[in-house]
Amino acid sequence: MRKPQEFDRELLEMFTQEVGERASDIERTLLAIEGAAEADEKLGLQEHLLRTVHSLKGAAGLLQVRGVEAICHWMEEILSVTVKETSELEQSMLDLLLSGADAIRDAARLLEAGVTPSPAHGESVVDALKVATAKAPDDGGGKPKRPSSMQLQVPVRVSDTDGSMRVSADRLDTLLYRSGELLSFDAVMRRHAGDASLLREQARKLRGIGPEFAAQAAVLESGLRQLATSLRRDMNLMQSAATALDHEVRHARTQPFAEACKGLDRLVRDMAAGSDKSAELEIRGGEIEIDRSILSGLQDALRHLVRNAVAHGIEPPEERRQAGKSERGKILIAVSVSGDRMQVRVEDDGRGFDIGSLSKASGVAMEDEAQLLRRVFEPGVSTSSTVSRLSGRGIGLDIVKRNIEALRGTAEVSQVPTGGAAFALALPLTLATVRALEVIAGEHVFAIDIASVQRVIRVRAEDFATSENVVSTTAGSIPFVDLGDWLVSRPGRIDSGQALPAVVVDAPGGPVAVLVDVVAGEQELLARPLGPRLANVRRYSAGIVLPDGRIALLLNVSAIAEAAAQKRSLVGARVPRPAAASRRTVLVVDDSKYVRTLVKLILEAAGYEVTMAGDGRQALEELRERGADMVVADVDMPTMNGFELTEAIRSSERFTDTPVVLVTGRETLEDKVRGLRAGANAYLRKDQFDAQHFLETMRRVV
Repeated sequence: MRKPQEFDRELLEMFTQEVGERASDIERTLLAIEGAAEADEKLGLQEHLLRTVHSLKGAAGLLQVRGVEAICHWMEEILSVTVKETSELEQSMLDLLLSGADAIRDAARLLEAGVTPSPAHGESVVDALKVATAKAPDDGGGKPKRPSSMQLQVPVRVSDTDGSMRVSADRLDTLLYRSGELLSFDAVMRRHAGDASLLREQARKLRGIGPEFAAQAAVLESGLRQLATSLRRDMNLMQSAATALDHEVRHARTQPFAEACKGLDRLVRDMAAGSDKSAELEIRGGEIEIDRSILSGLQDALRHLVRNAVAHGIEPPEERRQAGKSERGKILIAVSVSGDRMQVRVEDDGRGFDIGSLSKASGVAMEDEAQLLRRVFEPGVSTSSTVSRLSGRGIGLDIVKRNIEALRGTAEVSQVPTGGAAFALALPLTLATVRALEVIAGEHVFAIDIASVQRVIRVRAEDFATSENVVSTTAGSIPFVDLGDWLVSRPGRIDSGQALPAVVVDAPGGPVAVLVDVVAGEQELLARPLGPRLANVRRYSAGIVLPDGRIALLLNVSAIAEAAAQKRSLVGARVPRPAAASRRTVLVVDDSKYVRTLVKLILEAAGYEVTMAGDGRQALEELRERGADMVVADVDMPTMNGFELTEAIRSSERFTDTPVVLVTGRETLEDKVRGLRAGANAYLRKDQFDAQHFLETMRRVV
């Protein structure tokens, strides 16, 4: 069996949920068919069942869970005949399909346990479905016979006897959030204690007004003094308890860094063998305990970097011998912790980056090597001269950068002096809380991770060199960003004549000065994910809950650096960067949440903006409201299928020229011809889905 580490963790979790939900839906529908009295009701339920099985088949095919895909395929074969001939399912067929639902549910249990079902999963069910499809002879009654071997054994879980217990990751996440919330109350308690002290002072002043108020003031002052004392005592107790809870929960969530590297040694071995190379992987610091949420997000980035090292960096044995190197290449992953940040370095001893090829691929003249190297993180930039299964698409490193920024980290790249390339990843130790500097710009509150802050300075009008978009500081001239101008669309204040506060941050490529209106203070604050609506807004990394209940957006330091560099480039009258594919919007239409999300991730990694819809009718509404440059749609969907959606788009005056790509599990030539006749620009099969071929198709149809 393949291990689940081979798949993206997030997508695997979504698929696991979908398998369980679809299995339950299949079982409920079959029982409803069995209990329905009217023929029309039975036929309607059978059509619904066909769509459900077909959607699950497509999702299983994309994730290459072949056992589930095969079960769904042969269930679909039986259901297609009954729907096409408007015939009712016989009892023996219902029993057989229920056995298929049992096998799918059993696969869901395996996935939940972290095991990917083998291609032979449910083989006896598949064999029986094949027999039924072929209308093989049975026991004389004209109906397929259900073999006794199909009785599936449901695993029975026994209680642990070693004093340990399994706790779900979601529960640990909730505990961590609650402990962080408790810590945030510390600031509230301190404010209340301060208020009590202030009121006591006012009571003292009241007593001095006249003797008639003295007695009242004395009572008030005594009560407030007791209140302040109690608040301070309770505050200390609460802080002690919250800190202990936070420490224990964080410790419970940690795992050795080596967990994030599982499977990478096999990946290096297989990729090297497949490209006639020899390479080995070394991991340093694997025993260091890291927060689970950070490790989970790191896995995909490490896979991409290791693949990049083997495909681009490590040379063939003969070339290494000629260069005086050992025939066996080496890839190093090293982790260390400094303060409240962790540093991960992925380095190889290969040929390094070809600056000339990179300059040609990115369309930028060879000038500053460090600036040119940072271009490898941009979509579509690749130093590979050919496109292969392993490289040449210019996608992987862009994914790395986005994944690391989603973890509130930064990624930098450099050449190794002795030969090779190195990627340095800096990440926080936890995503639950952040030590942040609060700043105000245009009456809005923002936050900057204190780990990225060098210092806070004040700059005068004469310190600015607007012709170069730099500001003079004691450490030299550095680029700057006016936060109010950048985020709040307020005109810059460089010529105001007043000294302005600025936060100097450590960013990829060097320090950047961030001009603000006010620096409000520094404290430990609770961080929350931004949610789907802001997930693609790179300017922000998280939402910060302030003690007074307001939300401050945590700024992405990498985005700040890019804004400063872009503005400096425009001021210097350099050639503007060409329009990128990220400006194109793709509408993804599929009734499977898993398939929609998978296609969305592939497209976003290639630089596209993505909107989604669950069926054809929703897609048309989305087109009318927001429009789209391209449409990617499934064929089999409720309400309005992909063929009908394509025809509706082609009959629309506004969207008649919008490219449409159909991605479907239908395999017949007749269906493909129907899709193309409806007006689709391309027709792709889910069982043969390849991300690179899909992106090539997208570029071709534009």
